[in-house]
Amino acid sequence: MSSIGSILSIARGAIQAHQIAIQTASQNIANADVEGYSAQRVQITANSAQTFTYGTVGTGVVVKGITRARDVLLDDQFRKASTGASGYDTTRDLLGRVESVLGEPSTTGLSNAMDVFWNSWSDLSADPSSLSARGVVQQRGSELAGTFNRFANQLDEVTNAARGQLTADVGKINELAKQLADINPAIVAAESSNSPANDLRDTRDRLLDQISKLGDTTAIERHDGSVGVYFAGRLLVDGPDAHQLTIAGSTTLSIRFAGETDDLTAVGGSVGATVNAINTTIPSVMANLDSLAGTIVREVNAIHSGGTVFTVANPTGTNAGNFFAQNGDETSGDVAQTARGMSLSASLTSLTGVSASAGGASGPGNNAVAAGIAGLRNKTLDFYDAAGSTPPRATTSMGTFYRDTVASVGLASSQAANAATVHETLASQADTRRQSVSGVATDEELVGLIKHQQAYSAAARLVKVVDEMSQTLIDLGR
Repeated sequence: MSSIGSILSIARGAIQAHQIAIQTASQNIANADVEGYSAQRVQITANSAQTFTYGTVGTGVVVKGITRARDVLLDDQFRKASTGASGYDTTRDLLGRVESVLGEPSTTGLSNAMDVFWNSWSDLSADPSSLSARGVVQQRGSELAGTFNRFANQLDEVTNAARGQLTADVGKINELAKQLADINPAIVAAESSNSPANDLRDTRDRLLDQISKLGDTTAIERHDGSVGVYFAGRLLVDGPDAHQLTIAGSTTLSIRFAGETDDLTAVGGSVGATVNAINTTIPSVMANLDSLAGTIVREVNAIHSGGTVFTVANPTGTNAGNFFAQNGDETSGDVAQTARGMSLSASLTSLTGVSASAGGASGPGNNAVAAGIAGLRNKTLDFYDAAGSTPPRATTSMGTFYRDTVASVGLASSQAANAATVHETLASQADTRRQSVSGVATDEELVGLIKHQQAYSAAARLVKVVDEMSQTLIDLGR
């Protein structure tokens, strides 16, 4: 009866093992479309054999464990590619917003506003005594200043939106770090009995995938099953402990660990791209607009203030003032020479304040001022920062300077878009490779399900055979 009992034990072990395999296959199929789920595999091995004088006899099967199908190297490759893709994608989006502000070519853009402004002075030079032509000049000047103001305000809006996104992203990193620190000890505790915590590990990998899009992330698993998470080369999560990130600075921003004074470098991801846009990309465009606005203000005023204005009551010419607001004669101060503060001079209280002539002639008899200002369109000039620092940012014409600004933004946007496409492709390929290892193949699971079902049925049939054998022995004993 002991041999029959051994057979029954083998059958029972086989039924249990294949029942677990069927349950695991069902779990895999049910989670086939769940993001981040790793296929689980039941390790069924032969049980320890019994040794007799005539040889060894098997004792059936045993479930050694249930493992995750996962490759750490493929995970690392995916996260590195994901960091790059997210960074370039963020850069592309922000540059696209800057491009939409400049909006060239357009009939409402700055290039058109400058063209019609210079054209109005050309028209005035053809008829320097015309009040209607002066009115057009004044209107075009106001529109040009308004366009600069609008662009500056819109770039401020892009910057503010980027700052808001940066705050949200840093907060998300801190939350993910806390979740990773909470799940580490849970995994250690669950695996203390040598039973892998597959679902908890899947959750942790999903968190690591999310944080890798925000910045350069590396995860190193420790011997106890916990991970150390490095962010921008610094230890962010160490077992159950998590550091918090903070945003430092007011104008120029940086990312730091809370309570520290050292900035994180090479942050990467969407956070690094956003910081770069706030600190470098948008301020560079704004500086070019300020330089262009300041150059127009100074050059136009230099000619206009040397001209003569006349009134009907007083046909004798008097010295003209500035056309645009500028440092000494306006309450706005230096800001008048920036895109944000550009405006018409307060001295232009009437159309007669617009000068077309030069000299003290009795009446507007020449067009020297109007022609001189119209000639600024193609004149080669030095473009300085708003503060007047040297050397100049560029030496060229106003139209070329602005076109170069627009072109540089367009080129950077195109490069970012191309790089984003490349890194998104790399990330997709890396994800495909790791899915080939960890993803659930439903056809494969169904084949395995049928195999284990047949094995389960065979083991159940073995129980019936043992029952028949037992009945035979009972009958023999009667």
